[in-house]
Amino acid sequence: MSARPEAVLFDFDGTLVHIAIDFEAMRNNAAAVVRSYGEQPDAGLFTLEMVESVRDRLAQRDPVSAQAFQEEAMASIQEVELAATGKAQPLPGVVRTLDWLRDQGIAIGIVTRNCRSAVRAVTQTYSLAFDALLTRDDVRHVKPHPEHLLAALRCLGTTPGKSIMVGDHPTDIAAAHAAGMTAIAVTTTRPADAFDSRPEFIVNDMAELIDIIETGAWLREHQ
Repeated sequence: MSARPEAVLFDFDGTLVHIAIDFEAMRNNAAAVVRSYGEQPDAGLFTLEMVESVRDRLAQRDPVSAQAFQEEAMASIQEVELAATGKAQPLPGVVRTLDWLRDQGIAIGIVTRNCRSAVRAVTQTYSLAFDALLTRDDVRHVKPHPEHLLAALRCLGTTPGKSIMVGDHPTDIAAAHAAGMTAIAVTTTRPADAFDSRPEFIVNDMAELIDIIETGAWLREHQ
């Protein structure tokens, strides 16, 4: 196997860009829609999973109402995401790293639970390099389900053993391991000891990824 990966996948917010999404407002908005349909929010679930759970419950009684609920709830989530894009900025080392990967012929994928319109607004503003973008709008199962990552790898024409996943959240690391990929955590939004899912590497600046790849360390750790 080549000492360099064929592809690197990245999470988006908190990994490639700083984007101050108001997650509390997002959840509150979605929860308000849930209650308007006579249901109660699931406290133990992420917001997207909460919407999915309520949709499934409604679908057992009224599929039309379930579809209307999902559209309304997702619109309330997207509204918060889009509001945050105007102040989004690439994180340190990101532009340099993406440009380096592009120069090396290493495919770049973005896998995110965000909506496509919000991500595209930011990537176009800063001309961030990538070859494949899979948002929640593009897959049936989002992270931490490994299918989100595997679908991106299929788009890029490569396999888990030849690829790296980089993210700032434990769910990114869990998804990478479930998919059979080398996992790299970046400490942009949480400290190193928050990653109890044991990533192969932890970096503080995205540019550290270049050295991990150039030295072949990513491959030795994966083996």
